[in-house]
Amino acid sequence: MELRITDSEWKLMECLWEEGPLTQARLMKLLKEDWNKNTVHTFLSRLGKKGLVEVNKGVQPQEYRALVSREVCIRQEEQNFLDKIFRGSASRLVTSFVKQGALTPEERRSLRQLLEEMGDD
Repeated sequence: MELRITDSEWKLMECLWEEGPLTQARLMKLLKEDWNKNTVHTFLSRLGKKGLVEVNKGVQPQEYRALVSREVCIRQEEQNFLDKIFRGSASRLVTSFVKQGALTPEERRSLRQLLEEMGDD
C-alpha cells in the first residue's frame, strides 16, 4: 500500500492518532491555526478517500478516526523518501549522512554497533 500524505493531512492525522476519534470542531481547536471548517472538511474527505480516516455518521456530531497507525505511515514516508532521493538505497542514505558529517559521535557509535550486531548476514 502506498500512502502519500501532505503536510496538512499529516497535521490532522497527528491529532487523530493522539486524541482518538474526534469531531470536526474538536479537530479545529486542536490544530491551533486559522483553519476554517471547509478546509478541515476537505482534508478529512481526502484522507477518507485514501482509506486513512473513517467517519462515524452514527453519532452526532460525526466523529473521525484514523484507520492506519502512525507507525505504518512513518514507514511509508521513510520508504517514499528513500525511493525518491536515494533510488531506494539505504546504503546511499547512510553514506550521504556520514560523508556530510550529519551524524553526531553518539549516532556514529550507534550505527557502528548496529552494523556489528547485524554481522555479515
